[in-house]
Amino acid sequence: MDKGQGARDKVVHCPLSIVHYDQPAAIEFMNRMGQAGRPFLFVISYDRDRSYMVPLEELDPAFIRYDFSGDAPLKPGTFRLQPEKIDFETYRNAFQYVQKNILAGNSFLTNLTASVPVSGANNPEEVFEKARARYKLWIKGQFVCFSPETFITVSETGEVATFPMKGTIDAGVKNAEEILRSDKKELYEHTTIVDLLRNDLSMVAGDVHVKRFQYIDHIRRDDGPGILQMSSEIRGQLPGNWKETLGTWFFELLPAGSICGAPRHKTLEIIKEAEKTLHPNGYRGFYSGVCGVFDGKTLNSAVMIRFIEQTPRGPVFRSGGGITHLSEAEKEYGEIYQKIYVPLG
Repeated sequence: MDKGQGARDKVVHCPLSIVHYDQPAAIEFMNRMGQAGRPFLFVISYDRDRSYMVPLEELDPAFIRYDFSGDAPLKPGTFRLQPEKIDFETYRNAFQYVQKNILAGNSFLTNLTASVPVSGANNPEEVFEKARARYKLWIKGQFVCFSPETFITVSETGEVATFPMKGTIDAGVKNAEEILRSDKKELYEHTTIVDLLRNDLSMVAGDVHVKRFQYIDHIRRDDGPGILQMSSEIRGQLPGNWKETLGTWFFELLPAGSICGAPRHKTLEIIKEAEKTLHPNGYRGFYSGVCGVFDGKTLNSAVMIRFIEQTPRGPVFRSGGGITHLSEAEKEYGEIYQKIYVPLG
């Protein structure tokens, strides 16, 4: 099954004059557009307090560009990012706070992320043009995202699907796939997220089931063999009026389980405290939020990971991973850097 089913979009765009919608206004906008069958682009922040909502006919390439088809022509050439090292003690303090809560039973899995200053990313639009990814989004002066991870798709008949992606290993490691599948920490992390997202879909859909479990995606990069990521496929059936209530049920699924953890409410509190020293201004912003397109009949959306943000101090690459009781600080710190790359070719 093609995970990009649903809205199949060319590289199209949006004006900088669009305003931020708060959550109630964003929900109302999505419901109204769904009822009218009117196509639009949406970009929703991690904490759901800010959104861009733009009818497709109003898009402008000077300010926002996106490609959710994964098959747009790419600009040739190389692209090398040079990440700086963030202070390991700062990261370890946040990691220990997370694990303390996990051992206390407050969370089973917590996604811990950080912002890493990078050089070689001063032209985000060029990153957008060169990166090969299933989902790409560039907003002028703000960020570029080149995500491999689908959030949800919805077919014309209301079949909803999600594809959680948890578990990572360097593809160059001998027997990498076998090692990834047998790693207890990675399997625990993946199984926890699959269970969380199955429960999430059950809040808005019927006949929810895991169609595929623990399959492997190979994500290539320009400076090495790339990484292997473990994924699963979960499907269900939305009610017949899903378009009319699009914003209402969609926001019930946010933030995406794969970038927070379980149980969701308490884990969000843990993340908020742990990441105060790991991101500019202490919060994620649009990183790990969701973006997507409703084309009037179907919906296609992504989790905004693989994310470079423009800040007053220069570009930062936001990255992270899931923490469990089996995690080790040194390995999780290393995984942050393993994911800092631009996929080419």
